[in-house]
Amino acid sequence: MPHLALEYSSNARDPFDAAVVFAEIHTALAVAGGFRLQDFKSRAVRMDSYAIGDGSREQSFVNLDVRTFAGKSPQTRAAIAETALAVLTRAFARTLRETSCDISVQITELDRASYARTRSGEQPGTATAA
Repeated sequence: MPHLALEYSSNARDPFDAAVVFAEIHTALAVAGGFRLQDFKSRAVRMDSYAIGDGSREQSFVNLDVRTFAGKSPQTRAAIAETALAVLTRAFARTLRETSCDISVQITELDRASYARTRSGEQPGTATAA
């Protein structure tokens, strides 16, 4: 944990290199949120089908959902969001300049009791709550 899910509209102007952007976000959030680098699981999805407001193609969006277990203080959650937002603002700078763009970050807290996983090397059927 954490899981990062990044969605962005297909009219984003910046060339997007997920490996570069996630490397920067992982490093920054490890400090801001107290995460271990090896625990990040991140993915990015370019959204070709979407609607914003009146449908103008000059409107764009970037949204990062940071999914982590509950228990971080409000100050830590705010630091995570602001840190990720700063990285995304740099990564999508041209899109911010050339379109009406909203970049947002949200923290989704997961309930440990309702989360299960299994890992490589574990015996089948030994999924554990994390």
